[in-house]
Amino acid sequence: MNDVPPEVVLRDYPVALGLAVSEHVEDWMREFRLIALGHSSGNVGHEVPDRLLQMVRHLSRNYATELSRPERVRADAAARGTRSIDLAYPVRPGTLSTVRGWQEMLAEVDHYCAAQDLLTLQREPELVALSDWVCEEFLRQLDGEPPRPWPEVAEQKLQAARAARTARS
Repeated sequence: MNDVPPEVVLRDYPVALGLAVSEHVEDWMREFRLIALGHSSGNVGHEVPDRLLQMVRHLSRNYATELSRPERVRADAAARGTRSIDLAYPVRPGTLSTVRGWQEMLAEVDHYCAAQDLLTLQREPELVALSDWVCEEFLRQLDGEPPRPWPEVAEQKLQAARAARTARS
């Protein structure tokens, strides 16, 4: 692996779709917290993906500074009605393993949601496509590759996400 770059840049990041991804993850978290409360009171109806809750706590605790600026930039862009932006995320040691863990976690939670009777459904292919691209951009750029803008890979990612969803059905 090459030297770690100081930041990962998500070129032409689609603002509205990115907000939809964040909202979906927040919906998952809300439901999983409620399920966890049911578990703690003895009402066991689902196995809680504790690792997701732990991962989000870890990210919040350890990466709050790194995540806050890009989130503000994205929120400001949404408020202005901007369709796409370049988002820069600072990188530090451990980012590679964290991104890999997050990518695996998202796939695991999608499978969990597809197989369970939950209020929050698995992510739509568009949300999966963007999430996959974001994780892959981190991995690629941490390996020394240049950024690939979202529009260059969007259709390919969307087709792959749709095919994966069909294969699971």
